[in-house]
Amino acid sequence: MTVFQTQQYRESYAQVFGRGKRFHSVDVPGAQVWLQSRGIGAKRLEFWGQGIADCGGALIETPEAAPALWQEIERLAQNGQGTHLTQIEATSPLIFCGNEAGWTVSDAETCPVLTFPDTFDEYVKSLGKNMREQIKRYPKRLEKQFKVEYELAQTEAQLEVALSDLFRLHGKRWRARGQTGVLGLPSRQKFHRLVCQKFLEADFLRLWTLRCDGQAACVLLSYFWGGRYWFFIGGFEPDLMRWSVGTCLFARVFQHAIEEGASEFDFLRGAEEYKYRFGAVNRDYKTLSHFSPTPRGHLLRRRVALENAFIARLHEKFGAN
Repeated sequence: MTVFQTQQYRESYAQVFGRGKRFHSVDVPGAQVWLQSRGIGAKRLEFWGQGIADCGGALIETPEAAPALWQEIERLAQNGQGTHLTQIEATSPLIFCGNEAGWTVSDAETCPVLTFPDTFDEYVKSLGKNMREQIKRYPKRLEKQFKVEYELAQTEAQLEVALSDLFRLHGKRWRARGQTGVLGLPSRQKFHRLVCQKFLEADFLRLWTLRCDGQAACVLLSYFWGGRYWFFIGGFEPDLMRWSVGTCLFARVFQHAIEEGASEFDFLRGAEEYKYRFGAVNRDYKTLSHFSPTPRGHLLRRRVALENAFIARLHEKFGAN
């Protein structure tokens, strides 16, 4: 299970994107999974929130509970023309069950993950020489040029300002490329405001802003759940990128994460080069799929393949975030 299967996330998704979907909470002793079905002519089964959430998965307390959970997934799958479960960690018992059942197991997008040592100093020492010097030097250089402030959103007022800055800065990057970006749609903004509000109340939200002379230069949206950070998205002021504001804020976020006991920083989908400079290594994810041998099943298979190819091209061209 990941942060994207929490009740707060699922409720927010259903409230904003629930139209035309049917949601399923599947429980067996020792395991639980949350799914959704959608489509009229060719109905598909997928993870609750799939398409918005970066990771899928299930709550499996013991591996012995997985076969019973899998039987329930297969039972639901019979009601449609296809099932497409994406971004499952490769070590999940669901992958074994799906493979044993003859489903198609394919590679999904990798997620670079940074494993934290006990202290921030140890982390810095673990980096390559260039990156180690940058993390030490860039914040000092920035502070000589600007009045620098680092702020973690802890109130509703701070949340509203930080999200508005995030949407604005993220939009700047994409508009420069002739695109609207994943945060440009009003429905997406409504969803993120809602889920961030719920996560703020639950103390899952880690929304950081770096300001230079009072203006937002960089905003990073992460969640802290299950003992690790999940980095969802960021926005940067293009005019200040030469000051490496992203590196400065990531360093502050890493330090705070280590100090509050996080074991990992999951950069989530996308193999952007900067993630590896920070010391991340790939964590493999898989997709489970099965389509009925009917005309509608074949149609759905082709449709899903086209959707996946389109998303892959977007990520290759613009990055996952």
